[in-house]
Amino acid sequence: MPKISRWRWTLTWGAGLLFLLDLWGITTHQAWISTIDTSLIHLIRRPVSASVTQGMIAITTAGNPRCVVWITLLLLAVLVIARRFRAALMILINVAGWAGLGNTVIKNLVQRPRPTVHRLVAASSYSFPSGHSITAMLLWGAVIVLTAYYLANHPVWKTVIIGLASFWILAIGVSRVFVGVHYPTDVLGGWLLGFFCLTLTQWALTRKGSDL
Repeated sequence: MPKISRWRWTLTWGAGLLFLLDLWGITTHQAWISTIDTSLIHLIRRPVSASVTQGMIAITTAGNPRCVVWITLLLLAVLVIARRFRAALMILINVAGWAGLGNTVIKNLVQRPRPTVHRLVAASSYSFPSGHSITAMLLWGAVIVLTAYYLANHPVWKTVIIGLASFWILAIGVSRVFVGVHYPTDVLGGWLLGFFCLTLTQWALTRKGSDL
């Protein structure tokens, strides 16, 4: 497995610092957080057709825990059968550890209430960070990492899979704002923290030259 590049580490530490800034702004009720949220909500939640609305609801539903669990189990089964045990462990740590336990701990520490206006789907628990967004980044981010490695000699398939996974990460986050269950800064926080944890997991599993 190639070493994590200096550019990737720069992005990772930048994401970590931005997450802390986002966290600080939310917990101290900074005015700029409200400005960002209001601006992006107005941009995302524009009047659209019923088909687009249903599409957004379908996307956000696909990011629910039940769907994620089944996708994760399928990926784990494929990787174990292929004897890619470190890759399977990477998926497991990302989804069950960081996105599951870690996200729950932060939510209960911050205790940010969810938006209450114009909800299109039901949601419980606290708002920050967005569980759907951090899970999408960690799960599909891991798929991107593994695809870049395993399909290095198949550029067309590599580009298609990485492109689709990247789009899905973006779509899940946007859908959470669209359906009214998260503020944009919740989604940004989920993406930033997810990317930071994704790099840490990859580094921990490959730092001694081990292969995924």
